[in-house]
Amino acid sequence: MSKIMIIPGSSRDGSFNRKLATSIATCLESHGATATEVNLADYPMSIFNEDWESENGAPAEAKALATLIAEHQGVVFVTPEYNASLPPLLKNTLDWLSRDVGVKVYQNRVFALAACSPGGLGGIRVLSHIRDIMVSVGADVITPQTAVGQAHGAFNDDNSLSNERSADMLNRMCATLVGRIKSASAT
Repeated sequence: MSKIMIIPGSSRDGSFNRKLATSIATCLESHGATATEVNLADYPMSIFNEDWESENGAPAEAKALATLIAEHQGVVFVTPEYNASLPPLLKNTLDWLSRDVGVKVYQNRVFALAACSPGGLGGIRVLSHIRDIMVSVGADVITPQTAVGQAHGAFNDDNSLSNERSADMLNRMCATLVGRIKSASAT
């Protein structure tokens, strides 16, 4: 069974992206995967700084998160869009995970990307930014992604998506991710 970690880029109570993470977990489980949701508030890290790193090494929280990611064959990053780009919490996490944290986080697993925004574009601009980052660190990122707009009305009471188009996007992303993991483990 595929193990997939879901990492929302927001730790805010009531975050739309945390709701989307719950919806993603349900969808992944419907495709036969096991989903683990993580809250980045449980892994507080200093702002990335090479001087700090050379004196202290990577933060223990970055190493702990990397170790947990290593137990999974796939990762879904779920991000809000801040000023048409990544929120600092997620960007800092991505930067620390690219350093010497004891695990090659971006290799040997498959990644998917999702975003949720109160605006009509659903975070599509941030998805291109995070995709650029993931490609630059050598990550295997699937093409299908999920962008959920109009976040205030995008979820049913059970955190499932209320919009059919968004739900179809999500289902395609989850099916592709699980399928890619299965085909990678078969080789």
